[in-house]
Amino acid sequence: MNAGNASDLARLRFNAVFFGGLFLWTLIYLPVSFCLWLFSACAGREGKRAAIRKLVHSYGVVVCRILGSQVPLRVKNLARQFSGPCIVAPNHQSFFDPYCPGFFHLRDISFAVRAWPFRIPLYGRVMRRAGYLDTSTLDAESFAQKAGELLDEGSALIIFPEGTRSAQGRMGRFHSGAFRLAMRFNVPIVPMCIDGSGRIFPKGARFGRPAPMRVSLLEPVWPGDFARYGDEAPLRLRRHVKCVIEKELAAP
Repeated sequence: MNAGNASDLARLRFNAVFFGGLFLWTLIYLPVSFCLWLFSACAGREGKRAAIRKLVHSYGVVVCRILGSQVPLRVKNLARQFSGPCIVAPNHQSFFDPYCPGFFHLRDISFAVRAWPFRIPLYGRVMRRAGYLDTSTLDAESFAQKAGELLDEGSALIIFPEGTRSAQGRMGRFHSGAFRLAMRFNVPIVPMCIDGSGRIFPKGARFGRPAPMRVSLLEPVWPGDFARYGDEAPLRLRRHVKCVIEKELAAP
């Protein structure tokens, strides 16, 4: 068998196992999660939202394990001793990246994303019930208020500072929203470095291919350390977090 045929077989096996496993896990988990959600029906509004978020995270944990069984994977967790409300800021390489918090033991995770996932049947409804934020339909003040509610609930709010997937693994420009929120609510930014998901699931490709992947949850960055910069504090914080992720991407 030549190298080309071996590569094609490896891709075929990868896609069959990953997407087949994803489909089967979804079929199994939907009725199970619905039953679990019913147990939370007597909780208040915040309790219901948190219960849904935890169910979504549990789903993502297994998806991450399915992928990890098919690719060389390294998970680095320097923030493992950290708990409490925070803003997690990952770089963005592929559609798989929102699953990546499933590699870590974060207690309560919420997302701030653009509109398109909210348009997916069933999935969008779950996102709304979980309290996830649609950044394309909220003005700045409404977004900040709703984000503050999630942080008050103790959630780790995932915000992709680039806003969209980068091309060929190179990070794009970071937007300031996550860092202004961190300064306003005095919660730490936890950088997340994702390296390799763009090689596994290239932007625009219909199927994936096996490749090494590394995911790192880095040390929290505290906004109080930047307060001395006044109005420039969010900008300084943004630059620092981007440099931290760039340094991790460049590490061997």
